[in-house]
Amino acid sequence: MKFHHNRRGIGLREVIIVGGLIGLVFLMLAPLILRSRENARRNACLYHQKLLSEALIVFEEDRRELPGYANLQDGEGTATTGWLFPILPYLQSQLYPESLEPPVPPYLEEFQAYSAQGELAGKRPDFTIYEAICPDDAPEDPEQWGGFNSYVVNGGMPDVEPSDAIPADWAANGIFQNRLNQTKKVAFEQFTLLQVSEMDGLETSLLLGENVDAGAWTSPKEAEIAFVWSNRPDEIVGINQQIGKGDGTARFARLSSYHPGGVNLMFASGAGKFVSQQIDAILFAQMQATNDAQAKVAGTEELVWPEPDQRK
Repeated sequence: MKFHHNRRGIGLREVIIVGGLIGLVFLMLAPLILRSRENARRNACLYHQKLLSEALIVFEEDRRELPGYANLQDGEGTATTGWLFPILPYLQSQLYPESLEPPVPPYLEEFQAYSAQGELAGKRPDFTIYEAICPDDAPEDPEQWGGFNSYVVNGGMPDVEPSDAIPADWAANGIFQNRLNQTKKVAFEQFTLLQVSEMDGLETSLLLGENVDAGAWTSPKEAEIAFVWSNRPDEIVGINQQIGKGDGTARFARLSSYHPGGVNLMFASGAGKFVSQQIDAILFAQMQATNDAQAKVAGTEELVWPEPDQRK
């Protein structure tokens, strides 16, 4: 007896239906996958800032002062550098519990080589600091990573020419000042974190953030390695405005990123946060000032936010 099986192959209609379902599922999942990747890069950026802020805080604990945004590279020579070079002996590639002894900092040898008495003293470093690069901001070619930098510190208001009585900027306007002025016969002031804690507080005072238009981490120029604020609204572009159009001037010394909707930043307490690009400009300026009540227009004695009875 013969049995006849009515077998039929997969037809074109079924293929089209299955293909359509797969495409529909992909369309539904694609935004979630992209959002997940965006969040991962944004979190990695915030983690890099956490490592940098931790190094700054430990540096301050050891030295009882923070570096300036600009410093002498070799301590006594003429080579200059930014805020990142002095903290390299404190910078780790990951956070370690206080109960564990952290390993030798990964950039200690390079730091010693370019410091005073080092074989490369006086020369400008060109090595890569991976913790100084935001994943969303990294050049595609790793060969271009040497000296590349995504992060900037709170520089207060844009510096003006200092005098023997008035500094380039007031310490009440921001945490980091130009320490190169300490070697000149001009006024200079920069608060310690202890002083900041007794004024506006570490929890509300900004320490560092990100800027896609930042200069090399070796630069001592305020507009390239710091972010600043102004009492004149049009002097500095807003957060995430005109990205990639920086020209090395204070106008573009603001926070910016390729993270949708805002930027990562760190407070002087070591706490990190993602802040909306729509944040109120005055509120953000007050987050940069270390002492709102004593913030003065750079180069003058004029209070930025005077008490009502002090206003003319």
